[in-house]
Amino acid sequence: MAAVDKRVSIVLPTMNRGEDMRAFLDSLLLQTVLPAELVVVDAGESVQELLQRALEGSEIALIYRSSQPGTSLQRNLGIDLATGEFLFFLDDDMVLEPEYIERSLEAFDLPMDPPVGGVMGSQINVPPDGAAKRAVFRMFGIAHTAPGDDSELYISGGVRWLAEPSRVVPIPVAATGRVAYRRACLDQERFSEFLPGYTFAEDVELAVRIARRWTIVHQPAARLDHRHSAAGRVGYGDRVSRVMYSRYYFFSRHRPKGPRNLLAFAWSHSGETAQLIGVGLFKRGTGLRPVLRGVAHGYRLCLEDLGRNVLQRDGARED
Repeated sequence: MAAVDKRVSIVLPTMNRGEDMRAFLDSLLLQTVLPAELVVVDAGESVQELLQRALEGSEIALIYRSSQPGTSLQRNLGIDLATGEFLFFLDDDMVLEPEYIERSLEAFDLPMDPPVGGVMGSQINVPPDGAAKRAVFRMFGIAHTAPGDDSELYISGGVRWLAEPSRVVPIPVAATGRVAYRRACLDQERFSEFLPGYTFAEDVELAVRIARRWTIVHQPAARLDHRHSAAGRVGYGDRVSRVMYSRYYFFSRHRPKGPRNLLAFAWSHSGETAQLIGVGLFKRGTGLRPVLRGVAHGYRLCLEDLGRNVLQRDGARED
């Protein structure tokens, strides 16, 4: 069995995905560098016995806690429980290639200014989107996957993700299901819990804050297969509302509110909302009513947040 690196902790939120967890654990035990601990924060039916059996005979310590559902909530609890210098955030429906941890650790030693604080791996079997789709999505700032070595963060938090860069490259933000951060990056930062339960784009929002003080890189040699389990997913209408609110939340917290940016956000929002409605109607067959309910709920979340912000500003002025 490979040697254990005592600096490495795996942080894994889960909820009712026992079968998916088996494949993940098999791939974890085949790593060329093993973690010192696996921190599992479980919001569903207990998988503690499954984990104990799988790790029996290995030198990987299991830290297991139950939690209320919430991806950000669970990851934050995992951060508090983990003891390693490097925290690997992964999803329970992933299968790692054997050198995933080893190649990720190598990238932390690259000479960059500021130092490398986060390393994102590559997903296999995710080709770039077609040229026409990339052009339209880039025009509206909607997230998509592209070839080449140039990632981009758009006005409302959409990202031009790289399919597989030719080398280790700096990137503006990282996807949390396949990223490792130095513990020092998280001394003053946590995942925002702005969405209860199943979250969306909380990884981008955290990465923007971390990137102010650290370099984040994409390591193409650290590879995994994200199998996107259907278990625990929200309905499409709910997803629409979460996407809409998360884009507003990112813009309201991380972008200047000058006229140019406001127009750019409105343009991006109109394009992504149309895209979400189109996918629901024509690709997923969700039906018009659930999609429109999702849009309405998304706007309600945005307006409620805007109202809270106005009240806070008025209160601060009075003080």
